[in-house]
Amino acid sequence: MNNINKTIKGVSLLTDINLALESGHIYGFVGDNGSGKTVLFKVLLGLMHKTSGTILVDGREQKDLMQDVGFIIERPEYIPYYSAKKNLEIIAAYRKVADDQRIRTVLEMFGLDPSDKKAVGKYSLGMKQKLALSMAFLEDPKVLILDEPLSALDADSVQEARKRILEEKKRGKLVLIASHYPEDIQSLCDEVYWMKNGHVLPSKENK
Repeated sequence: MNNINKTIKGVSLLTDINLALESGHIYGFVGDNGSGKTVLFKVLLGLMHKTSGTILVDGREQKDLMQDVGFIIERPEYIPYYSAKKNLEIIAAYRKVADDQRIRTVLEMFGLDPSDKKAVGKYSLGMKQKLALSMAFLEDPKVLILDEPLSALDADSVQEARKRILEEKKRGKLVLIASHYPEDIQSLCDEVYWMKNGHVLPSKENK
């Protein structure tokens, strides 16, 4: 990220963001609500256009949606009257990367039953969060961008999800996490960036 700025109606949401993030690492982003974490993630993904600056992925400028990425941003999109498996099947049909076995595996990874026909609109918040994680991991992406990925999970599910995220790091993935929970940041992240008023402050913590 080189000199990334985002302004809406004269209000600066991101100011001169300069970061170089490497695969095989987990980076944490912390800050109060409105500090710019979610906006930064949306700009990185290409879901929100930056006002100025350049984003390079593997040395090439990113101009559209980021490819080979799994993400959780705000409320995940799903079809409420379909089952979890059916929702993942619909996502998998676009790129044809994940087959039926991968769909079953990723649901089980996060504690969901692939044979459960229950409509996801009737899921608890915790189950919806497990579905969101399954969606993000579905196509075994090189990059994971996760905004509050462990919210609403029970203690056992949090531990299991943390283990899965650390495994992705070991496999050489690049992982970005925003979380309000200090335990998530401390247990997962190699490097932590603090955000305030759209600025990224110098790294506060390194492992």
